[in-house]
Amino acid sequence: MVESPRRPRVLLVDPYVAREDPMERKFVELYPSLGLLTLGAYLRDQGIDVRLVDLTFARDTRAVGAALASFRPDVLGVHTKTLTAERSLEIARLARGAGTAAVAGGPDAATRPETYLAGGFDLVVPGEGEPTLAEIARRARDGAHLLGIPGTIHRGPTGLARGAARPFLRDLDELPLPAWELVDMERYLASWERSTGERRAAVLTSRGCPFDCSWCSKPTFGRTFRQQSPARVLRELRELKDRYRVDYVRFCDDVFGISRPWLETLLRGMISERLDLRFECLARVDLLKPDLLETMRRAGLARVYVGVESGSQKMLDLMNRGTKLHQIERTAEALRRAGVRQFWFLMLGYPGETLDDLEATFQLFRRFSPEEYSVSIAVPVPGTRFHEKVKARLTGAARRGRGEGGRSLLYEAAYPERLYRWEQTRFGLEAALGRARDRLSPKVVDRLGRAADRFHHRVATPLLAGGTTRRRPSSPR
Repeated sequence: MVESPRRPRVLLVDPYVAREDPMERKFVELYPSLGLLTLGAYLRDQGIDVRLVDLTFARDTRAVGAALASFRPDVLGVHTKTLTAERSLEIARLARGAGTAAVAGGPDAATRPETYLAGGFDLVVPGEGEPTLAEIARRARDGAHLLGIPGTIHRGPTGLARGAARPFLRDLDELPLPAWELVDMERYLASWERSTGERRAAVLTSRGCPFDCSWCSKPTFGRTFRQQSPARVLRELRELKDRYRVDYVRFCDDVFGISRPWLETLLRGMISERLDLRFECLARVDLLKPDLLETMRRAGLARVYVGVESGSQKMLDLMNRGTKLHQIERTAEALRRAGVRQFWFLMLGYPGETLDDLEATFQLFRRFSPEEYSVSIAVPVPGTRFHEKVKARLTGAARRGRGEGGRSLLYEAAYPERLYRWEQTRFGLEAALGRARDRLSPKVVDRLGRAADRFHHRVATPLLAGGTTRRRPSSPR
């Protein structure tokens, strides 16, 4: 009798360590990697043994070394981001020491494959990982060579060598539910429960984004857009509620509700099935129409992340956002009337931005006073039109892959970094004044605001911009 081969073994690793990244953790990161959980579920359905080392709550990579020794995987797969690049390369060295093939996936490896291949990874999977990693695992189990597999990049004798393109999965409904049991879900849920009183989980209903913002990188899915059916999404929501007592969901799609008929069907299902889930999502102002908000509120909408980016129409056009200021204003007012919390993403320092544009963004922020916000300095990500535009002016920090999160100026912009840092501080001061309105009299708040405006226009800007500005009157409050 011929003995059947053993099952391939794959060790997946999420190298993100939350304690080292308090800014990102505060906003969106304290969820397990849905990409890895879905990948793990798919591989198991393909007859592959899977373990996942999740470093989110860890202090170092010792758990990876222990899993390599005990599980003895054929392949180790790491989900990469710019923030975790150095740790990912450390994990690749651990795999190499254990004689395990190391594969890098995720957005950073897709945009910088040469960095990861030079740093110890055997292969980079720049696109969708499920079928590709399954093939890699079987070949590695059999001792076959791994070069040239469709959907991979490896180091060739004269540079990078690519396997044939692998088509995207057509029907996302065919993917299994995420393998939540591969991580300590209760630890995530308990952490959210302590901080918010809610057991929060994340759900991804689609892959890709059809829009073409010039600063946005789409290395994994490009501009493709595929979406699960509303029925499939409802099944996942029900499972999270019944199995883990989840009562709050973050839809972490790049853009939620691109198709209005799809969204309305999902919302009606959430209402009719009485899921009683509060939820949040990232939406575009040109898609989030006021007449849709009532249904979204009935279904449980609690917070919306909005990519406002700028208060200058000129800058929105330069970014190729495809949105208009009047759409931002309409949506912000509609959300305020509906009692939905707003989280604004704002960007400073994009090429072409002047002091007047910066001021327009600040005045828009002041006018609507969103409950939450993030103000970042524009990051030129490799593979984007923004990066191509400024690549001759990149600083050493950009070439070393530093500055994740938009906290540093990575190219020679119109003004010094210190000006943009001050502008970030100014938004913080304005937000603090907004919160103080409940505790201080309107006259006091107005007086403090006018004093801050005078300091900004007469002292800070002329000093920090290097004498390139003119004196302005303070803006009316």
